[in-house]
Amino acid sequence: MTPAVEVEAIRTGELRMPYVYAYRPEGNPLSRLAGLVRPAGKALRAPCVAYVLRHPEAGTILVDTGFHRDAASARREDFGLPMSVMFGGLKVDDPFDDQLRARGVDPGAVERVVMTHLHVDHTSGMRLLPSARFTIARAEWSAATARGAVAKGFVGHHLPDESRVDLVDPGEPHGPFARTLDLLGDGSVRLIATPGHTPGHMSLLLRAAGGRTVLLVGDAAYTLRNVREGILPLLTASDRAYRESLSQLAAFAEREPEATLVPSHDPDAWRELQP
Repeated sequence: MTPAVEVEAIRTGELRMPYVYAYRPEGNPLSRLAGLVRPAGKALRAPCVAYVLRHPEAGTILVDTGFHRDAASARREDFGLPMSVMFGGLKVDDPFDDQLRARGVDPGAVERVVMTHLHVDHTSGMRLLPSARFTIARAEWSAATARGAVAKGFVGHHLPDESRVDLVDPGEPHGPFARTLDLLGDGSVRLIATPGHTPGHMSLLLRAAGGRTVLLVGDAAYTLRNVREGILPLLTASDRAYRESLSQLAAFAEREPEATLVPSHDPDAWRELQP
């Protein structure tokens, strides 16, 4: 029998995301960019979400991280100038280590963290986990440590030393997903290659407590609407890869209609994983 994990979502902050950023409008790239520079109309109140998994044998596993306290008090120093401008509208909730302690998790004792990807709004709290090893897709690590990575949303000083990184290459087909990896070997946590947002983005398929199936989408889709309607966001690392990942996510949702899908920035989906 496959062990089940308990999964809890942690809202770590909130972004004001222009609709044009989440849902790409028609038109040429120049007109789309103009819509981002001069956004009109309403914006999404997009949460930033990390997760705590509790496995009956493997213990606590985190998925992504929240924010270091510097993200609120000294954002330019924490994010660097380009990303501090990009995330100027970010509202940070409590520091990530405080949020973990409130849930009975000692940040210093966490041993394993799975990173969906390495953009700044997911990595700020990595420094708060001194004993952890980080599971990261090989393509993602390469992108985040390449020359010029800061221009693509990566901040080098957030990242741990490579000696604390476990690089993975999901490759096993599973259902509609072309490349996956059974993280613990028991079917409870499966990593899914969903590139497009970044070169090595991963989602996680969980066999959760209570017989639930939960798919942590990460940023492979900003919202459930992106999945349902096949809408790309304004910016991607690869449109082709993003479309393919969206297609696989949509196929999974159709195949398992009772499953809970949680994109990291959907305004409401994360609430399905609150205690």
